Formats: sequence, structure tokens, C-alpha cells
Amino acid sequence: MCIVDFVHLFQLNLSNNKFGQKIPKEIGRITQLNVLDLSYNLLVGDIPPQLANLKVLVNLNLSHNGLSGRIPKELETLTGLQDVVLSYNELEGPIPNNKAFINASLEGNKGLCGNVAGLQLCERPSSMVKKHSMAKGCKLTLITVLPVMGALVLICVFIGVLFMCNKRRRVREVERRDEVERRDGDGCLSISMLDGKELYRDILNATEEFDAKFCIGRGGHGSVYKVNLPSLGNIAVKRLHSSFQNTHPKSFINEVRALTGIKHRNIVNLYGYCSKAQHSLLVCEYVERGSLASILSNEVESKKLDWLKRVNIIKGVAYALSYMHQDCSPPIVHRDISSSNVLLDSEYEARVADFGLAKILNPDSSNCTTLAGTYGYVAPELAYSMKVTQMCDVYSFGVLSLEIVKGKHLGEYITVLANSLTIDPEQLSYLLDERLPYPEDRVKDVLVFIIKLACSCLLETPKSRPTMHFISHNLSSMDARPPIHQRNPHVMRAI
Repeated sequence: MCIVDFVHLFQLNLSNNKFGQKIPKEIGRITQLNVLDLSYNLLVGDIPPQLANLKVLVNLNLSHNGLSGRIPKELETLTGLQDVVLSYNELEGPIPNNKAFINASLEGNKGLCGNVAGLQLCERPSSMVKKHSMAKGCKLTLITVLPVMGALVLICVFIGVLFMCNKRRRVREVERRDEVERRDGDGCLSISMLDGKELYRDILNATEEFDAKFCIGRGGHGSVYKVNLPSLGNIAVKRLHSSFQNTHPKSFINEVRALTGIKHRNIVNLYGYCSKAQHSLLVCEYVERGSLASILSNEVESKKLDWLKRVNIIKGVAYALSYMHQDCSPPIVHRDISSSNVLLDSEYEARVADFGLAKILNPDSSNCTTLAGTYGYVAPELAYSMKVTQMCDVYSFGVLSLEIVKGKHLGEYITVLANSLTIDPEQLSYLLDERLPYPEDRVKDVLVFIIKLACSCLLETPKSRPTMHFISHNLSSMDARPPIHQRNPHVMRAI
């Protein structure tokens, strides 16, 4: 059997074997490959440049082999690479000019060079090597120029310090003005064509000063009210609890910043917000059927969510997260994906909501934060690293997908599935919601695909999980594929 037979494979792990000869260049034809691990074998020869065709490759491990020659320059085009391990081979020459290779594990290769810690600089062309003949002239130039340059540097530093102090003073003045405005009740902003202050007054009148009879939901951050306005029709108004408003003002601002830049069919629309001394409000579209959690917990309503509706809900959440991670600049991590924060409209279309814990990823910072999220959905690495990445949402998506298929949260069984390579019939029966009829073969194949994809999201190592872009792409093309039982079973392995 040829490796080309597995063209839909997205994770290939052949490590810790005794495979010899060269790496087959045909691997480059497996265009959906996400992880390639051929470490701890007896492979020899060059690294085939055809690996540059693996455009969605995230992890590459070719360590502990006998590979020789240069690392192909073509691999610079793999912009999605995150983790590269090429240690303990016989590679030589310059490393590719790619962030993943600059941060790669390259020890044990005596012939590699580049502007990276632990490697020698690559030799310059002979036409540029004139150090010896110009040594005397350089000494004289340095003696003359260095004092002048030193004085100029000191002047620039002094000017820079003055500039930074002045900038900080202006920032503090702006913050003081904002605080005064917040106390005085002028913190209204409308995203719609309506006036912000008028919208605030209309909401107070329509809810009779937020009477409990208009409340449709309560959470850890605040309460949600259904409001009918002549100008907007039915809307949802999220009012922060006073205790949370005073102690976590940053969380409210995070939700506003995240939502104002987002326009997607699977994410709730924001009409406006108001931050005042008395109330902090978010004005959003009203999503008719409420939260996914409430529907799954209701014996009658849950049966209306047939298998195809549940598959469509999973797709909708995947599309929303892929948009936030891939298409927003800078990327946004939701950090609290759960069934309580997924709403369903009248057509059972999924809408991701509640961005109170959203994290806008700054490429120039560590993106570390305190542990936050809903228990049972939080990625395990946050317990010790506190570093927020898109993979935190990927883990939560895996938990949520299994919950939608099962009809309830799987609890401690999540840890068992995180290490599952296959799904046997008995295990599949346990993972399906018993309140629905057993699915037909074609639908069952789709559910098995989703379960295995969800299991790959639960892997302990974040870099081993697929990206939401990869997940949404596979889910969107799932209907166009032939039935899964007609394809090679190795394609479906969740490694």
C-alpha cells in the first residue's frame, strides 16, 4: 500500500520504529496533514522539498534519524508551522528564514548555521570579507566617530524619556476624565443609529427599572432582560451585577471591545452599550430559543434537536471561533465557550455569546492572565501556564461538541476520550444521546467523524490540537465527502 492512498490523513505519527531509507517525497501530496512525526527512526538522505506542499502543517518532528544535506529553503512558505524538531541528525547549511525554524529544536546537527542562539553564523560571500585589509582604517574611524555617536545617543535617550513622561501624563489625564464621565453618567454609546442616552432611557422605561418579571436569565456576571422597543423590536439587555461591575470593570470593557469589532452570523450582534455609575449595560440582539444548555437539559425541547440540527450547531460554533481566531486582527480568544454561552435562534442556528472573559491577543506580549472560564470546559494547560492561546478555545470546543452529541456534559470521561485513538461500537453507543433515535448509517458516520475530531481537540499538548480554521474547513466540506465507511479508516484516526 502506498502512502498516497491516505490523501485525507491529517495526523501522521510513525515515531519510535526502525524505518530506513529516505522520507517518501509523496508525503507532500497529503495536503491536509496537520501533524507529521517521523522521529526515532533510521531515516537517511535529504529532507524532501515536497513537504512545502503541506500548507496546513502545524507540527513537524524529524529528530533522532540520520538525515543529511540542507533543510529545503521551500519550507519557508509554511507560515502555519508552530513546532519544529530536527535535532540529532546530520543536517548542514543555513536554516530557513521562518519563525518556526528560528525557534526550532536543532541540537545535535553540527553543520547548521544561522543567526540563532547555539548556531554559528553562516559564512558571507568572499567579496564581502575584507576585514584584515581594512583593520587599520576602521580603528582610526572608530576613534573619531564613537565619541560623537555616544553624545548623540545620550541626547536621543534624554528626548525619549521626556516624550514618554509627557505621553504617560496625557494618558492619566484622559483616564481621569473618563472616570469623571462615568461617575456623572455620561458613558453611553450607541452602535446603532439611535442616540445612546435616549436608548438608555427607553430601556429603563421598558423594563420598569429592571423589574424581575423582564429577566430571562442570570449568570455569574449579570442578568439578561428581554426588552421590546419600538425602534429595535425585541432586544436582549445584559445588566452587570453591581458587585461585579465595581470589582471587574475590565471584564465589561473586554466584552464591549470584542463585540464591537465582530460581524458574523454565528455571533450575537451588539447594538450598543452604556457604562454609568448606576448601571453597566450591553444591548444585543434577542436570540429566540435561549441557551443551548437550557434546551439540552429539557426533556421535551432536547428531542427537537435532532442529529442534523446538532451537527449544524457544532458547525456554527466552529465557524464563529475560526472567524475570531483567523479573521479578527488582532485575534480574539473567547475563553468561556460552553453550552450556556451558545444561544439558538428560531431556526436552531448557533450564536456564540457572553464575551465578558474574552482576551484580545497582543503579539507583543505574553498574553498571560488569571484562570477563568466555566468549570469542565477550561483547557488543562491554563492551570499551570496561565497563557491564553487559541488552543484554549479549541479544547473547550471539543468538550462542547461531545456534550451536544451526548446531550449532557461528559464529566470525568473527558480524560478517557483525550487518549482515545478509535471509537468502538460500545463506546459510540455511550456517547450518543439516548433520547434520540439511533442514527442512520450516513448520519452515524458524520457523528463518528465529529467525535474523533472533538477527541483530537482534547489532547493534553496544545500544539498537538488542530486549529479552529482546520476544524471549520473539515466540517464545512463534510457533506460533500463520500460516506466515511467508504474511505480508508486510517484517515479518521484521532492521534
